[in-house]
Amino acid sequence: MPKEKKKTARKRTRSGSLLAPEAMGGIFAGKGFDFQTRYAACQVPVWLLKEAFHQLFYEGTGDIDIRYSEAGKTTRIHVQVKDHEVTPRELKSVLQHFAEIDAEFPGTYKCFTLVCPSLTSTLRPIENGLARLRGATAFYNDRPETLAPTKQELDKRIRKADLGDYIDLIHAKVDFELGHGDMHHDERAINHFISHLLSHPEYADKLRAMVQPAFAEVMRVIGAKKGIVLERAEIEVLLRAAVAAGIAGENKITLWLQNWTSESFDPPADYSLDWSSHFDRSTRKVPSPEMWNKELIPQLETLKKKILAESRERLIRFRGKCALSTGVALGALFPTVGGWVFEIPQPPSRDDWRSDTPPTIPYELRVEVSEPNPLGSDIVLGLNIKGDGRQDIIRYVDSTGTPPRIFAFMSPPSQGAQSIKGAGDAVAFGQAVRETLGQLLKTHELRRSRIFFYGPFALAVFLGQQLTSVGQIQLFEYQDPGYAPSWSLKT
Repeated sequence: MPKEKKKTARKRTRSGSLLAPEAMGGIFAGKGFDFQTRYAACQVPVWLLKEAFHQLFYEGTGDIDIRYSEAGKTTRIHVQVKDHEVTPRELKSVLQHFAEIDAEFPGTYKCFTLVCPSLTSTLRPIENGLARLRGATAFYNDRPETLAPTKQELDKRIRKADLGDYIDLIHAKVDFELGHGDMHHDERAINHFISHLLSHPEYADKLRAMVQPAFAEVMRVIGAKKGIVLERAEIEVLLRAAVAAGIAGENKITLWLQNWTSESFDPPADYSLDWSSHFDRSTRKVPSPEMWNKELIPQLETLKKKILAESRERLIRFRGKCALSTGVALGALFPTVGGWVFEIPQPPSRDDWRSDTPPTIPYELRVEVSEPNPLGSDIVLGLNIKGDGRQDIIRYVDSTGTPPRIFAFMSPPSQGAQSIKGAGDAVAFGQAVRETLGQLLKTHELRRSRIFFYGPFALAVFLGQQLTSVGQIQLFEYQDPGYAPSWSLKT
C-alpha cells in the first residue's frame, strides 16, 4: 500500500497581525474597494476638524484605523466598512474580529465602528436601542439604575440575534455608522466631500469649484497608500495644494445662448447657440415640444460633447436673454454632479450668481401636497418663487384631462421678487426641491413629473443642475394665460 502523506497543519495567522487575511484583503482587492475609498476620502475633512486627529492608517488591521493624540495621550479607532446591508451572520463575524483585536491589543483601541448603508430589519432594534441607551446616559449619570430596564431590553435583543457573546463589547466599544449609500457613486460622494471640506475653517470662504479637485487627489493618495500610515501634516499639505491648484486653474468658458433677442455681449463667446428664430417675446411664442426635443435639446447635448472634447474648464460664464425652460434645460444638461458651474448675471444683484456658492443653511422650503387622483401616474410640481401660481397650474392641468396622482407646490419662505436673496438661497432651494421631489417619487412609486416654474432665470439653471435621477421630466412654459409644454427629458 502506498504510504499516506502526512498532512501539515496550517498555522493560523493571528487576527491582529498586519499580515492576517483580514488586514491584507483590501490591499490585494484593489478596485473592489471603491466604496471604502470614497468613504475614507469624504471623512478626511471631518477627521481634520478634530485637533487631536493625528494619523490615518488605511488597510491596517482591517479597513481603516484612526489615531488621535492629545496632551501626550493616544487613542485609536478601528473602522470596518461594508458596501451593503449587513445581516446578523455578517455582523457576528465583524464582532468576532473586533473582539480578537481587542483581546490581542488590550487598551489599544478605544472604539470599533461598523460603517454600512444599513442593517437588516432584525438588527435595527439593536442599533436603535444602543443609540437610545447612550443618548440617555448623560442625563441619568447620577442614577444609573434608572437605565437598567433599558439595558436589559437591549441585551435581550442582542441575544435574540445570536450575538450574546459580544454584549459587553457592544456596550463598551462598538459604534454603528449607517446611511452611507451615496458612497456607491462618485458624483454623490463628491458632494459630501465638498460639503465637509467647506465646513472646515481653512476652506469655509472658498467656492465649490475651488475645492472640488481635492476629492480626486485625496482618493488617489488614499488608494495609493494602502497599508501605509498617512500623517495629518501630509494630508493637510495635500489638501492645500489641491485647492490651490483648483483656484489657479479657474478658467472660464463664455457661452452665449439667444432666445428672446439676438445680440452681442461682453465678453465674447467661446461657444454660442442662436435659437431666437424659435422665440418671440411680444407674443410669448416658444418652440413646440417636437422642436425642443428633436432640435434644441440635441443641440445642447452636441454642444456639451464639443466642450468636453475641446476644453478642461467646467466653469461656464453665461450670457443671453432666455426663457425659463431654456434655463432649466441648460442646467439639466450641465449638472452639478458633472462638475459644471454656472456664473450668471441676475439683476438687481451687482454680482453674478454662481452655482457653486455654499447653500444657505438652514433653508426652509415650504411644501404643500395633495392627492387628487389615486389612479394618476405622475406628480405635478409647481415651483412658486415670484408669486403664487397654484390656481393657474391647477386650471391648466384640469384642462388637459390628465389629473396627476399628486399636486405638490414648493416655494421659499416668502414669495416675491426678492424671495431668493442671492446665489446661496438659489442653491439651497434647488437642493431642497431635488430632495423633496425625490422622496415624493420614491414614496408613491412614481417616475414622471410635470414641472411648472415661476422664478428668476439663474435659479432656473441652478434648479436644472440638481434635477438628476428623478425620472422623466416634462417642463411647461407660461403663456399668459395658461401654459404650453416645452421639453421633456429622462434624468
